[in-house]
Amino acid sequence: MTPLDQVVVLLREVTGDSALPIGAATRLDAELRLDSLEVAALAVRLRRLPGAPDLLAHLAELDLDQLIALTVGDLAGLVAP
Repeated sequence: MTPLDQVVVLLREVTGDSALPIGAATRLDAELRLDSLEVAALAVRLRRLPGAPDLLAHLAELDLDQLIALTVGDLAGLVAP
C-alpha cells in the first residue's frame, strides 16, 4: 500500500465516510473540512505508520495559507514509503 493509500484509509476512518472521494489533490480544509477533533484523530493514526511525522507539530510550523492549501498528497509525502 502506498503512503497515499494509507493516508486515504486513515482519512476515511477519521471522517467515518467510506465513500468520500479523496485523492492526492484533495485539500484538508476546503474539500474535507476536517475539524480539530478529526485532525487530532488523524495525527494519532498517522503516528502508527512507519516514518510518519508528528502531524500536530508539523501543522504548527505552517502559516495560515499553507494550512489552507494542505492536501492529502502533502500528508502522504510526509510518510516514508
